[in-house]
Amino acid sequence: MTDTKKTNLSSTTPMAGSASASASGTDTNADETMRLAIARFRSRMAAANQKFLQDRINEIEAKGLATEEEKRRQFCMCRWMDLEWDDDGPETHVRHNGIRIPQQTLVKDLDIPAILNALPSHKPADGVIPPLLRTEEWRQMYLDTVQRVCQQQVDAIVPEDEEDLDVACTYHKDHRPMTIPRCDELALFLKYAQEVVDIDFRLLGIAPFTPTWMTGIHNKELDKLDEGQRRDKLADPQLLKHEQEVLQQQLEDESSNMELEVCIDDDLDVRAGFITGVGYNRLYECDEWYSAYVYCRLWTDDDEDNGKHEDGDIQDAANIRDWGWRVVFFRADVCNPTTLYGRKARFDSIPEFLDWYASWLDHLDARSWLSLRRHAIGCETDCESDCEYH
Repeated sequence: MTDTKKTNLSSTTPMAGSASASASGTDTNADETMRLAIARFRSRMAAANQKFLQDRINEIEAKGLATEEEKRRQFCMCRWMDLEWDDDGPETHVRHNGIRIPQQTLVKDLDIPAILNALPSHKPADGVIPPLLRTEEWRQMYLDTVQRVCQQQVDAIVPEDEEDLDVACTYHKDHRPMTIPRCDELALFLKYAQEVVDIDFRLLGIAPFTPTWMTGIHNKELDKLDEGQRRDKLADPQLLKHEQEVLQQQLEDESSNMELEVCIDDDLDVRAGFITGVGYNRLYECDEWYSAYVYCRLWTDDDEDNGKHEDGDIQDAANIRDWGWRVVFFRADVCNPTTLYGRKARFDSIPEFLDWYASWLDHLDARSWLSLRRHAIGCETDCESDCEYH
């Protein structure tokens, strides 16, 4: 990301989650830490989604609504509840991209695990999309490409500053070039997942974290192959080269993405990175949240007179003052950082991010759920009533 007003070059500092590990034992520990973090995330996200739906059933039953039809209508207000009650089967099942419920099933008797298992494959209840970068060679290709494009972003800052040095020197005290480290931790994440996603029953519009987009080898390309053919496919140098070229073009296109430059937290000094996910507001047909993977740090003490650290009491990444690769979530507007789930949404490591991302139910009380429902249907009132539109 290039920004002639937000560049203050300095030496990099190793941090948790950055590419600083070299010893074999350290690499093994990092791999195990990531594997356990994703396993923990899957368990927490699946449990949170199941509890959320069960809480909605309990809430609906407590209202004493007159008909099952009204109970069904309210339950289906949750996002992704493409449910239909019919007589075609004795059990909850999937048909035509929707979830079919036996006609006589009462809302209070809904099979929540069956409903969650029937969700679309790109919106799994446990939040984890399986990896598509299936070999170490593919993951190294990804890392090399990200490193190359992001280093180009960093290198582009210095020439721009030198073109307008009289202006630039107001903001930049150090014009030395910076070499950013490889994002090795991201490769560990991609060993176990292609992306993580919150299916967002509560209608927040939260973004997924999809750092590779669709890069990799999909199941449909391997389904009809025998073991030898699968090995040949995964080792095909032409396929790898093609995917590398597509990935590089996507990353270069992202380099000019104004959403990242304009919307990301204004107290961060960002040198490189890219958008990794977009959360969508269906009612207003606009972006709601973004996720990004960026090389950044907090603005230094020299910049505090610009008022960039006024909310220092809010929990933040512990090493935010050091340079490093970070996952950052931010709203699709210019007023960031935004506090979400009790903290600023930027993280020194991917495991730290995963623990936060799966914690959404811990921060959702009855009042905030009512507020989200109002926002989802465009209600701007502050009433406390539970009217038919809420």
